[in-house]
Amino acid sequence: MGKKQRSESKANTEKKEKKEKKRMKEQKRTAAQKAAARPMAPQDAPCPSSARTVVGAWDLHSHSTFSDGSASVDELIAEARAFGLAALAVTDHDSLRQLSPVRALARREGFPVLAGTEVSARDYTTGRNVHILAFGLEATPDGSGPLERIVDDTLRQRTANTLWQAWLLRRRGAEFSGRYISLDEVVATAGASLGVYKQHVMEALTHRHHEDPDYQFFYQCQFKGESPANHDIVYPAAADAVRAICEQGGVAVLAHPGQMNSWASLPELVAAGLAGIEAYHPDHGPVDTSLAFEAAARYGLFVTGGSDYHGKYGAPASLGEAFVMPDEAGPRVEELFAREARLS
Repeated sequence: MGKKQRSESKANTEKKEKKEKKRMKEQKRTAAQKAAARPMAPQDAPCPSSARTVVGAWDLHSHSTFSDGSASVDELIAEARAFGLAALAVTDHDSLRQLSPVRALARREGFPVLAGTEVSARDYTTGRNVHILAFGLEATPDGSGPLERIVDDTLRQRTANTLWQAWLLRRRGAEFSGRYISLDEVVATAGASLGVYKQHVMEALTHRHHEDPDYQFFYQCQFKGESPANHDIVYPAAADAVRAICEQGGVAVLAHPGQMNSWASLPELVAAGLAGIEAYHPDHGPVDTSLAFEAAARYGLFVTGGSDYHGKYGAPASLGEAFVMPDEAGPRVEELFAREARLS
């Protein structure tokens, strides 16, 4: 056999081996997807608790000053204790950089806290936004992790967009009770936040609670409808976000599917690695909660619940307005709390 023939033979062998590896990889992925979509046995499926009370419950969805919440992590923990909650999750938006500080504060306070993030995404098939809670993650030293690359881009876009919105409102002379927007004050209001949000613009201008009628009127006029400042950013595909969470070693939970009507996204998200679904949320009625439990049984998911608390920047008046009982969340969420002790 000549040199050229040997070279071609080697190339063909390598090509076949590469094709076979790809085939086996696809088989493993298909098997994993089928396993993820396999219904739980009836005895293992989560069920609503017969004795639901905030005392001893877990609020697994809240936001701090690391994103668009008005309360610090210390204040969230203090409030959780005051309401009798047994555990808390701090799930600030689109960043992993706050995870270590949140864990350090929780350990200092001696209170069980899941340090997570809420990933903003979109299902481009349904045309609806989808939010994914992510737990059990660690940031990488250089920010090169699969999820970090996604959320860092989202956070950069959001900050740039919010500052542009504030600049536009300033240029148009928007005022609230004789006050005009100051970009310096907006940035100062953001403070410890890893990004700049519309809540910071509104706080810098109005100094009112989110529920104040004048606040709501101004917000609707300036950020909704035909306002030039009504401009959004480009979000990652929801299934890609779930895959990135899993690739970085985390656990993905579909947030408030009733609020965002993201039920149709479930099959694709489960195939991508979704592990849980938020059943209890302030914007969920009994039908939404029931649908979430049904979905959990159908797809083998665990359930969570939380207030989505933002302090004065959001609708829930306090932590604990929505929660999940430990027996509803089950051992898979208990394992997430156990994992926290091993994370930095």
